[in-house]
Amino acid sequence: MPWKIVNLDYESRPHLHLKDPHAPIHLRSFFADQRVEIGIGADDPEDCHVRATVTPDDVVVQATAFEPVHVQILSSILASLDVEPDEREAALAWMRDEMRAHRVDAPSVFRGNVASFPRATGWPHDLTDSALLESLGDRERIPSTRVKALLAEVRRRGLRVADAAPRGPEITRRRPRP
Repeated sequence: MPWKIVNLDYESRPHLHLKDPHAPIHLRSFFADQRVEIGIGADDPEDCHVRATVTPDDVVVQATAFEPVHVQILSSILASLDVEPDEREAALAWMRDEMRAHRVDAPSVFRGNVASFPRATGWPHDLTDSALLESLGDRERIPSTRVKALLAEVRRRGLRVADAAPRGPEITRRRPRP
């Protein structure tokens, strides 16, 4: 997969966030926790309906709903992370069982093992509405990846921002001097 770096954050919870630009697949690696989070099914990892967490001690796969292709994608990603085959199979077993149990109806979307995921926490999710909008007011001082995260949170909350598009670099044209 051609991964694209979305964010490299060394602040409060150091991590690297990669995204497949051609599919709604996210991979976030948290350095201090030795933890990798995989999200499938949405443009923002907090909105993904299939999520997996890989730590040195455990592999956990949860979903509110999933498709057979998600099982294939997860299996491939877990293999690329060098997760042992037995651990990989154990983590995906409930999905395969669910697909076998409903093979008669052959639904394209299967029921997950959780009803919903907990609300996202941390920056920018814990900002108040006014702090969120104030942070967006000073775009010149913050990196574009942080602006994108702030704008995503603004959209999720349904807030309005006068100038919602992230600013690009200013371009100044000077005429050549004779």
